[in-house]
Amino acid sequence: MNLGKLKNYLNLFSLQQAAVSIRDRFFAPEHEEVPYERWLEHTRISSRGYAKISKEVFHFQPTIGVYAHAEGRDRAAFVQSLSLQTYRNVRPLKDCPEAEYTLFAGPGCTLTPDMLSSCVRLLNEDNGGYVDLVYFDSDCIDAEGRKTNPAFRPEYDPILLRKVNYMGNVFLVRTALFRKVSGEMERDSGGKVSLDSDGVHAFLKRLCKGEHVRPGQERSGTVRHIPRILYHEVLENARKVSVDRHIPLLKKDLELVSVIIPNKDHVRELKSCIDSLLEVNAYHNLEIIIVENNSSSPEIFQYYEEIQKRDERIHVYTYTGSFNYSRINNFGASKAHGRFLLFLNNDTVILKPSSIWYLASHAERQDVGVVGALLIYPDHTVQHAGVILGYGGIAGHAYQGEELGELPGEYPELLFEHTRNVSAVTGACMLMRREVYEQAGGFDEELAVTFNDVDLCLRLRKEGYRVLICPNAELIHNESASRGAEDSEEKVRRFHREIGIFVRRWEKELEAGDPFYNPNLTLTGRTYTCKDPVREARAPYLKYLRME
Repeated sequence: MNLGKLKNYLNLFSLQQAAVSIRDRFFAPEHEEVPYERWLEHTRISSRGYAKISKEVFHFQPTIGVYAHAEGRDRAAFVQSLSLQTYRNVRPLKDCPEAEYTLFAGPGCTLTPDMLSSCVRLLNEDNGGYVDLVYFDSDCIDAEGRKTNPAFRPEYDPILLRKVNYMGNVFLVRTALFRKVSGEMERDSGGKVSLDSDGVHAFLKRLCKGEHVRPGQERSGTVRHIPRILYHEVLENARKVSVDRHIPLLKKDLELVSVIIPNKDHVRELKSCIDSLLEVNAYHNLEIIIVENNSSSPEIFQYYEEIQKRDERIHVYTYTGSFNYSRINNFGASKAHGRFLLFLNNDTVILKPSSIWYLASHAERQDVGVVGALLIYPDHTVQHAGVILGYGGIAGHAYQGEELGELPGEYPELLFEHTRNVSAVTGACMLMRREVYEQAGGFDEELAVTFNDVDLCLRLRKEGYRVLICPNAELIHNESASRGAEDSEEKVRRFHREIGIFVRRWEKELEAGDPFYNPNLTLTGRTYTCKDPVREARAPYLKYLRME
């Protein structure tokens, strides 16, 4: 590592912005974007490979019934792909009422030869039968017959499923559950269940209605995901994705929100932040706690006096210790009276009036631990849309630097638009209930500068709470506003030490990978683009284990 370059980014008094800047630059993308065609070349299974798969012997060999919703040319292509399956214990569902599992296939879909073998392999790994539903990754076939638009899906996310059918149009389901839900669905005048895009979405939501997977156990529940391209869709059909765009009209204030803002000097940035809370923000049931930390300019103290006179909801408390982001925020939380705690950087600006309402409305749910917001730079590129565990080696921001409306591929943009589970969110804007914060013990003060926000989120997930990113809550984050130079060797050593602490603490999670970021996606290049199977290390975090 180039220590001289690192020192240019680390600033003792820039709060967490400096740490985030280091994080983003130190763990920067290393490789060029990998086209999907190249990824396919490296991952394609040969005919010899399929022959080997066909010889696999399984202890549990379920009969699989097929329920295909295809007509004409689509049906012919589907039937041909079914005839090439390496697992042969498969029949039409109407001909085998005893089938343990049913493969549902929507229109315009064809299967890879090893799809059913992959399903049965997973069922055998699970001791033959605790899985209710299995879904897969897929791609599209365009008019010229080229494979394109891969949908590399996350692990089971019930929050996301409520809004969008991210699971796709082909899935394996336990037959008893399939029949039960089919009997509950509304039917058309001909007595058939509607299986258009909205119908499939409704069907999947009903299938998963009773599946309560504890955070951190997404890969071991009754709803499973096989992260491999196991079917193809005709491109025009794949575009028809069901999305529930219902937005609540009434946004009444919930309980008191305590906004905690650490600050040192930086009058202009703090003023913009406070003005947005008082003038743009439409959630009025709040208190604003500014934690003053060793400011030296007379202007900032004059501003403190002015704003406390301006609004009785604003309070300034002084923390006199040396800079420690975790300790400062914990100090601020100790002064708060609200049921909700909103940790906010001083260089953020509320962009959408209902942002705090959206954060609080999600955090109010008992299974939710913390909620983060969409943060954008002043040039309207993305700064933060959730944290990807393992990206860049340890953790990095999803979609960072992307133009709004020009995200990589249709599928990532679909995910970007909706509230969903993530492994972590940035401390620049995170809201949680006080009881959750206290149960977690607040921020870990041993992590004074960096990864304290990610660490808190991972601890909450370990306790069984969800971590959500809510794109409806949108703020501008002027991340570079308070960044400066720092030539302290002590701070550089501290940064090294904190990386080592984090990696050793969360080595198991880093090894397993982020459940909401598909393992076929890169951890070193542009987020949500294909991984380079040749150049990318399996466990890039390992090089940081001995960092001190």
